[in-house]
Amino acid sequence: MIEKGNLSEFNKANIRDISECKDSEITAILSDNNNLFPQICLLLTETTRFYTENFSDLQKHIKREKRLVVFETPSRVSMTHEYTIEEANELSQGFHFLFNTKERLSWLKIFLEDKRISIASKAKVVDLLSCKLGEELNKLSNLLNTSEKDLVSRLYDLSDGKPCFVEYNQKEYKGQQSLLLSITFFDSIRNKAKLRNKGWWSPLQEKEITYNYSTISGNANAWIYFKSPTSFILSATHNAGEGKYEVSPSNDDEITSLVLTPKGNQMCVDFNISINVPNALKVWYNIMLYLSYAGVLWGIVLVGLKTKVSISNNMIETFNNCSYAIIAALIATRGWLMSEEQVMKKISNQYTTIICILISLIIYLSFACNKLSKTTTITEVVNQECFISNDTNIDNTHNNVNIFIDDTLDLQDSIKPTTSGSLQVPIATSQQSPVQGQSDIPSGSVTKDMYLECHKEGQDGDTSVVHRGKRTEECMPAEGVEIEPKQMKNSRQ
Repeated sequence: MIEKGNLSEFNKANIRDISECKDSEITAILSDNNNLFPQICLLLTETTRFYTENFSDLQKHIKREKRLVVFETPSRVSMTHEYTIEEANELSQGFHFLFNTKERLSWLKIFLEDKRISIASKAKVVDLLSCKLGEELNKLSNLLNTSEKDLVSRLYDLSDGKPCFVEYNQKEYKGQQSLLLSITFFDSIRNKAKLRNKGWWSPLQEKEITYNYSTISGNANAWIYFKSPTSFILSATHNAGEGKYEVSPSNDDEITSLVLTPKGNQMCVDFNISINVPNALKVWYNIMLYLSYAGVLWGIVLVGLKTKVSISNNMIETFNNCSYAIIAALIATRGWLMSEEQVMKKISNQYTTIICILISLIIYLSFACNKLSKTTTITEVVNQECFISNDTNIDNTHNNVNIFIDDTLDLQDSIKPTTSGSLQVPIATSQQSPVQGQSDIPSGSVTKDMYLECHKEGQDGDTSVVHRGKRTEECMPAEGVEIEPKQMKNSRQ
């Protein structure tokens, strides 16, 4: 974005119509009788020319002038004018006209050699005008039925500008042929307007400034120097005619110098001054801005997707890490911009806003991710508990089978032949208390196949391998078989 403006006019010879004067009474008389009041009309329509022609004694002795235009910031300027006065001994004692301005100059100081000199007050300028207008002032005062003092004060206020008269003390500078007169004041950009069609893609508010340079003397060469603000570059173009200027060669982007040669006539040159950010910094500022915009857009997309579909934690962590890097770069870049609030103000505010948005997105996505992780953990715990419960049931069934096998082995040991050739099979009594995890097969209930298998193995003398019999039917002990409780068998052993 480009911001356009202008500096104050200094000794510019403007021309305006008599109707632009705000005093209708004086305007009406001068419009009908302008040939009777040529000097008064010249004062109101071409103020600078009036003072230059009627109070030119000092300006005739100026043989060289210089202007140093130093931009302290892109919007504030420190002005220094230097004038070399030759044949100063010919100047008379008193006040002499130096320049005319339309606006008051801030902190104006005028030095002759090393001594500060006085500036004429409004009352003193009015007295000088009264002496110069003479008969015309008397005629106009009679037509208006007012005093000459009041009338000349009204004419001063209606004139276009505020003339500056300086005092020259002949006795103090007696014998000196050449004197150096210097002027210093501060100026700033006025009538600012934004050119949105230029540089719209960048929020950097670079400046385009119009400055008019009107020479005081038509015989003096004029040097003008422009110095850019710190960390900026300056370029200046002008409308001076061919042969009336010389450009001083320079490889410094911060300084531009020019020499004007009036050749007998006062010159009025318009300068277009551009104050820009160096290209390297401009690229950095804009890339960081658009990169941060991309980061904000990425975060908004993640927030939108988060409400509809699940997003992996890795993606959110990647966004957070990238955002941290962008925020660190923006904070460092904004630190460079804090010293300048004219060109960098808008982009600096945008950096601050983007940092706040990125921090908010990081907090939101991190909180949502943490909440989702807790929900996932709870679900996994529930699923794991269900899995453990199923494994427990399987283990219980396996334990029941093992208990059944143990009971069968005990039964084999308990069967003993009697003297009559019968077998004694121990049967657990119904009073025996159950053991936790014990098989639900009733103790002492043995199938026929199991019995035969055990008996056969007992005869063979091999009890290392137990064959599981099928429980196809329940059988009672055969006749003549005595049932011996397991506890009694253990006690005998």
